Amino acid sequence: MKRPTCNHIFILVCIATWLAVAYSMPLRETLNDYGVHSLIQYKLLFFAACIYAFVLSLAGILNVFKPLAVVFILIAAPASFYMTQYGILIDADMLINAIETDSAEAADQLSSSFFASVFMMGVIPSAVLLYVKIPESTILGRVKQGIALMLCFTILSTGFAFTNYDDFASLFRNHRDVKYRIVPFNVIAAGVSVIKQKTNESAEFIRLGEDAVIGHNASSKPRIMVVVLGETARSDHFSVNGYSRDTTPRIEQLAANGEVFSFYNADNYDSAARNTSNVLDVLQTAGIKVTWVENNSGCKNVCDRVDTIMMAEADCGPDGCFDSDMLGELSAWMNGIDRDAIIVLHQMGSHGPAYFARSPHEFKQFLPECETPELTACRREEIVNAYDNSLIVTDHLIAEVIEQVQNDSYVEASVIYVSDHGESLGDNGVYLHGLPNWLAPREQRHIPWVVWPKARFITDTDAQAKSISHDNFSHTLLGYFNVETTLYDNKLDLTKQTKDKEDADIAP
Repeated sequence: MKRPTCNHIFILVCIATWLAVAYSMPLRETLNDYGVHSLIQYKLLFFAACIYAFVLSLAGILNVFKPLAVVFILIAAPASFYMTQYGILIDADMLINAIETDSAEAADQLSSSFFASVFMMGVIPSAVLLYVKIPESTILGRVKQGIALMLCFTILSTGFAFTNYDDFASLFRNHRDVKYRIVPFNVIAAGVSVIKQKTNESAEFIRLGEDAVIGHNASSKPRIMVVVLGETARSDHFSVNGYSRDTTPRIEQLAANGEVFSFYNADNYDSAARNTSNVLDVLQTAGIKVTWVENNSGCKNVCDRVDTIMMAEADCGPDGCFDSDMLGELSAWMNGIDRDAIIVLHQMGSHGPAYFARSPHEFKQFLPECETPELTACRREEIVNAYDNSLIVTDHLIAEVIEQVQNDSYVEASVIYVSDHGESLGDNGVYLHGLPNWLAPREQRHIPWVVWPKARFITDTDAQAKSISHDNFSHTLLGYFNVETTLYDNKLDLTKQTKDKEDADIAP
């Protein structure tokens, strides 16, 4: 059968229009939520189409029109799907997270709806484009036509932007996130930003805290710290913080006995540089024994330079490793303590969207659960049930860690639990996490933070009144081990008052 032939300009305009309109649902839904008039929405889509047409005209000059158009389509299809499904936006940080996702985590994101959407919105349009024949032209003709088209779309887009400046300026000024919702422009722009970041990063690792030494310790026992590094836990779903459901009964009991304290207004922060030392490196430099136990998809370079134990699925049950399986590693670690030491237990926690997979059967208190990664296919109550069941596992882990170190009279121990970030569970149509801090809702930013024993940390009303965040974490660890370094800021140390009291008690 003879392949159909179409004019190059016609195909170019069709593809530019398809890119601007076919993948615009995430953008249009957000603009509707913002109350943006439909006419302004159409203007924005027309302007985007002009930009795509300009880029594709340049690709035509370079004789890569079809390959570039196919790349744009295959980028836009999955991006539009995930943005529509989960209410996310795509920026450089989100793209880095996607690139660093391991195979198990990526598998949780795949579904029949995803493949169907990519096939319908990506594969089929690409196949049609490749099948349609564009009449060949000479190099000179292709260049002349490309320059004419670029000039045409430049004049059109510039004039259109100028005449609609007030509408566009107001829209982008009042809603900074709009540019991150224009598919596939957002993915392309994020990719360029990631490349720039990687290019500008220093190839040489920057060592910080080389002056770190351990100061005076009032205790004759080895001092240890167990850090339970939570995953995707939100503060307002911890019953110890006032949540109506009994998700943290064991922590609540410890709090009622005055043993633990929960900061209910803790906040997360933006990612830090990866090519510099972190607090674990500084503690190790000072002589503290540092160990990391990994039950998640990786430590994102944080544990690269310390002893790391990977939880092996072969050593766990048929459903893989649950967080409680790390208790055995903690017990073995404590048997080898001969000096001040810290261990980080990195949870799988409440990692979504497969929340149902984070809790074994005996911890499933809230039913029915959403038993698929396709969250939009479930009722919100089912999503919350699965998520809350995962928090019961976290409650069990924290309580068991405290009980285990509490029963060891050889060491002076403390425990800190803190989550990396929160999670959206369909609140206002948003799922998962990853929105920039300036846009992220409260449920993604406010995290649970639990400390034991309560007497060793600043837990009065002043501590709750001030802003507690991840910024306090590193300095609290340095203060706890009494590490002296120019990096230490005592204003961010949540053990400062207790440590000052100890120093006063031993002063001559």
